[in-house]
Amino acid sequence: MRRPAVSVASSRHVMLMLTSVTMLYAFLYCCMLSSALGLLPLLGGAFWMSARVAKLMAHTLLGDGRKYLTRRSRAWFTALTAAALVSCGALVALYPVEVDGHSALTVGAMALIFVWRDHAAHWLTARRMRRTLGGQAYWGMMLGLYVLTSGLAALMLFWVMEADGAWRMLGGFGVGIVLEVYGLWRGRDLVAQEGLPDDIDRATVERMAGELREMNAYSSYQRIQTLVLMALQLTLVLVYSFVGLSVRELFGLMLLTAGCTLMMRELSLFCMRRMRRSYDAQWLLAGLGMWLVGLFLLYARLGGQHDPAWSYAALGACVSGVTVSLTALAELDNRMTDVAAFRLQKRMQGYSLLRAARTEMALLAGQTVALVLLTLLCLPAARLSAADAASLAGSFKPLMIVPLTVMVGLSIVSALRFPMNNRHFQKLARWLRLESEGLDNPALRRQLESVMVKRHKNRFGVRLIILLLRPLYYHRVLGRENLAGYEDGSLVLICNHGEIYGPVVANLYIPVAFRPWVINSIMERDAIVEYLYEGTMIRQKWLPERFKKPLVRLLTPVLTWVFNSLEAIPVYRGKPHELMRTFRLTLEAMQAGDNVLIFPETGEPSKPGEKGYSADNVGEMYTGFAMIGAMYYAKCGRLAAFVPVFANKRRRTLTIGHPVEYNPQNGANEEKTRIVQTLLKTMRDMAQDA
Repeated sequence: MRRPAVSVASSRHVMLMLTSVTMLYAFLYCCMLSSALGLLPLLGGAFWMSARVAKLMAHTLLGDGRKYLTRRSRAWFTALTAAALVSCGALVALYPVEVDGHSALTVGAMALIFVWRDHAAHWLTARRMRRTLGGQAYWGMMLGLYVLTSGLAALMLFWVMEADGAWRMLGGFGVGIVLEVYGLWRGRDLVAQEGLPDDIDRATVERMAGELREMNAYSSYQRIQTLVLMALQLTLVLVYSFVGLSVRELFGLMLLTAGCTLMMRELSLFCMRRMRRSYDAQWLLAGLGMWLVGLFLLYARLGGQHDPAWSYAALGACVSGVTVSLTALAELDNRMTDVAAFRLQKRMQGYSLLRAARTEMALLAGQTVALVLLTLLCLPAARLSAADAASLAGSFKPLMIVPLTVMVGLSIVSALRFPMNNRHFQKLARWLRLESEGLDNPALRRQLESVMVKRHKNRFGVRLIILLLRPLYYHRVLGRENLAGYEDGSLVLICNHGEIYGPVVANLYIPVAFRPWVINSIMERDAIVEYLYEGTMIRQKWLPERFKKPLVRLLTPVLTWVFNSLEAIPVYRGKPHELMRTFRLTLEAMQAGDNVLIFPETGEPSKPGEKGYSADNVGEMYTGFAMIGAMYYAKCGRLAAFVPVFANKRRRTLTIGHPVEYNPQNGANEEKTRIVQTLLKTMRDMAQDA
């Protein structure tokens, strides 16, 4: 599907650049330079953060970015600007008074060079990728840029340092150039779209932002993005400022940062693209989990004796978690373009700049908070040497770790509540493809609206339960190849019941997505207790009678939550009028691209307490489910495929048979009988073969 045209790169580019080693390396380099000059490492990080904030503010104020800020965002921008200016003024005006002024000014100048060099390199690369700058001119100007900045760095370093130390720091400056070139090459296609003009007016921006705020999925994503990007800035302050105390340690930490970031970004991108059944929110949660582990390691390290190995472990976990989190968030941001297109449709002009402005606001908020914290840590410690950083870290230990841990924890909660998964994004892409072809699918559109607009929750809990239960119910899946070639939304999976065994194994191991049919009594709080007691619990001889009903009542909320999480379709057995609702919901689900799972065995015991379902075979079936074939064909002109599935408890296998396709040439009743008889014979043959 061709995506709606956009005028500039989305915020995905901004975040991909954040995951590059350039930013992390520059921060650590400034810290190391400050330490090498006998200053507190915090000062170098504070000056670098000041330069970053100044660049971000200038880009928003002097460019077109300001018109993409809503009224609410402009108010926040004003407050953040004031806080940043106060912090920068305190650092520049007060700190050099307390220490060697030449050294402090050198650190500040090097921070400015890093930020300016990065900006100039991006501008040149964008022009080259848009073919507005020739190849020879581009390479000549890039070479001149790096020679000029390296010369300025050399002059300053040899002015304030001994020759040996200056050469080492200059070598580190050169490594930063190599990493910067890597980042530009990695994101060259997105860099090409930076700075393109856009003639959208402010009223349109306000209207577009208002429409997007009405979408729960979009608002949920913005909340996650803001929390994660703010947590990143605070991580720079807390982790990278205190894990290394000496120049040697900081140099090792720079190498570790570069290695972990490069490796984890490439690895996470490779895995996300190869493992198609996983989705970005899962990877985001994995990254946030590693991030949290790194913070706990940092907390333990600050409370004990200084140990470089412990510092490396804390930094490695944090860097890996940050990289995976931001890479997943960048991929998720790219998918959110489709979410915006669903709401805005043909009115996508300006969307990317709106997203970029929102991202810059999140970055500015995080960097301003980090800058204020750095300023507060630096000013009282003006007379401390680098060796005293350990005592400073211990003094500020609660202030340092608690806010960041809370922020990462809130990010995890927000990611768990994000309403969309990979299946939803696939359906969204399908709907946008239909729309671009001038077609429509009302059932699919309604389902997407219920997920993206309303307060829908993505049920991570039930997926966690599935992961925990699979080792306990390990089964081999046979016949996967029989599902190949069938589109989602055309499969009706028919499985044996075997009491609770069949539904459990089918939900754990059927290799395609589906929505199960579930008897309505199990989905209604008022009826579930009696239904489970008479249908299952009464036969459990090992359990004393007085405990049976209380146990069922205890399990009722959990079971209700599970069935809602599975988006089960209620079956109103013995109620013809309500049963039509079951078929209507089923057809809508299939039109929206959902397969259906049905357990049609009758399984009725002759009297309470007797076992109704066969444990090692297939009993008689209700036949009404087969009417789905005729109704589905009449509704949308497509053929339903009924797939026999047999769960074998003795052999620990789940066998998938050849689908039985609906044949519209036969009469409806004749076809219903044929489908049921064929499925029943196939499933009984599976049981005998086992």
